[in-house]
Amino acid sequence: MATNDPVVGKRGAAPENHVALRSLARIFALALALIFIGELGVMRFLAFFPHLPSIATAFLDGSLLVCFVLPLWFFLSYRPMYEKIQECGRERQEIARQNAFLHTVLDALPFPFYVIDANDYRVKVINRAAGANNITGDLTCHALSHRNTTPCSGGEHPCPMLEVKRTGKPVILEHLHYDQHGAQRVMEVHGYPIFDEAGDIVQMIESSLDITKRRLAEDALRRSEASLQDFLDNANDLIQILDLKGRFLYVNRAWRMAMGYSAAEIERLNIHDILHNDSRESSLGLFSPINRISLAGGHELVFVTKDGKEIIVEGNISTQMEEGAPVAVRGIFRDITKRKMLEEQFLEQKSITEKMIKFSAGPIFVLDKHHVVVNWNKACEKMTGLKAQMVVGTSDHWRAFYPSKRDCLADLVLDGAYDSFPHFYETFDTSTFLHDGVRAEGWFDNVGGARRYIIFDAVPIYNRAKELVAVIETLQDISERKKLEEELKRLATTDTLTGLCNRRRFNELLEQEATRARRYHTPLSLIMFDLDYFKNINDTYGHAVGDQVLQAVANVIRANVRATDWVGRWGGEEFMVLCPEATEKDAVGTAEKLRVLLENHAFEAVTTITISCGVTRFRAPDSVDTFVSRADDALYKAKDKGRNIVAIA
Repeated sequence: MATNDPVVGKRGAAPENHVALRSLARIFALALALIFIGELGVMRFLAFFPHLPSIATAFLDGSLLVCFVLPLWFFLSYRPMYEKIQECGRERQEIARQNAFLHTVLDALPFPFYVIDANDYRVKVINRAAGANNITGDLTCHALSHRNTTPCSGGEHPCPMLEVKRTGKPVILEHLHYDQHGAQRVMEVHGYPIFDEAGDIVQMIESSLDITKRRLAEDALRRSEASLQDFLDNANDLIQILDLKGRFLYVNRAWRMAMGYSAAEIERLNIHDILHNDSRESSLGLFSPINRISLAGGHELVFVTKDGKEIIVEGNISTQMEEGAPVAVRGIFRDITKRKMLEEQFLEQKSITEKMIKFSAGPIFVLDKHHVVVNWNKACEKMTGLKAQMVVGTSDHWRAFYPSKRDCLADLVLDGAYDSFPHFYETFDTSTFLHDGVRAEGWFDNVGGARRYIIFDAVPIYNRAKELVAVIETLQDISERKKLEEELKRLATTDTLTGLCNRRRFNELLEQEATRARRYHTPLSLIMFDLDYFKNINDTYGHAVGDQVLQAVANVIRANVRATDWVGRWGGEEFMVLCPEATEKDAVGTAEKLRVLLENHAFEAVTTITISCGVTRFRAPDSVDTFVSRADDALYKAKDKGRNIVAIA
């Protein structure tokens, strides 16, 4: 610690009592010198000056006075002064000791400390924290703290020492100092005046605390709080903080806009002023800190706005605790009024849809994305014989259609297994009127105890995220219609007398098999035959017997050809046998077999029936007409050769 105070002095200086002792020693030394001169020197002096005896005598008398009387007088006079000087020395020692202790204390302080002259602002005392070890010369406080030659002028950060000098009172001010590297530091300066006996300020004490980091932290905290405030005010949720009596401490902008209250009105509000009657009693515990709720979430409440509008909110309520005691109740709510309205509309629409499905005249069932039945309507119950309670909530819907477990159409749609349709259904296609729907149909041997022809339409149901959530499947029992269609088809393609393919149907088969043989280079043969002298049978026995003969011939042929062969009545007594995958030689064998069987067959009304057969094979350049014409040529060749034979063309 450095000092320029004359009272304190320099460390190691001799006290004033030492100076007094040295003075007395000098006096006694002078006295002894005079005695020596008086006893020795005077007599010798007179020996040189014998003519001055009277002077010597007088001088000798004077020397005795000086040598004995004066020292005795000095001793008796200075003794009290000496004692006083010794007492002052002890006081000086105590002051020096206290000063040394004070200097030690000041040097131990972690913050800068100055004693400043009130007139010229020169530093009288400075501790180590203020840089005492690095300071030389006589410096002012503004030179030390601001690297300036003049005191601060004030402004935003007034000089604390000027304020102390101006007011004569202690001050605490924030001030800007500069460290030894020239960096600006924010200091909290404490200034105190020191008065003299006349009441004038002679010195000032300055101690300063570096609060730069604290100020930076506070600024950061303020920015963070401002950012948080901005975040809360820009949040869409309604945010509020209540005191323990339910009064509002804070609400954000969304809360104010939704509720319509001004800041002044909010200060007078209580939480119960905005709660709907239906929510008031049930929510008393939520806003009470007695329960010390750490977090209560998912609560629905009804707030009432300033203009009386009801707002349904959902949110979390928590109690703010400090040192184990509740201090506030916080709430974050979201306006779900529109959502609730949409939910009610959805539930209403869902109810309507479920009723429409339930009471629909058409059988309908619905699977969720886990293949679980969620709806099985009355019509479905009636068709399948399975009650809804037996299948809803299960994956047993297959029992209505199959003897063993297998996927239904809705299951395939849920799995996206569109490539598997041919393995399960003979007929399938995309739906003609349902978007993304698929259709399959077929005969099912036992649906509700009867053989039924059912059309299945399955439609996927997607949510707003385009995720598949369910499939609805409708059923149409068209068994009667299908039977009628099949009968009409049979009549359109079957010869009514013999039950064989009629000429129209046989022409279709010819086209079909010729195309296949041409594409795959497989053999294809055709047998054309007619009954020999059939006109005589009609003329002799009548057309009824002739019809019986034709029917009998058809039965024999049908029973003695391959399952892959097609048999048709071409017209009158002419018949055709189309043999896919058969060579000409194979067809000749079949024709010969049929000829022999018919020749040996026992007809009821007639004795013997023979046939003439023409056989040909399909050649690549052939059309259906040339193919048939060549078979016809072979038939006429057989007739020309005497009938009841097989000819080849």
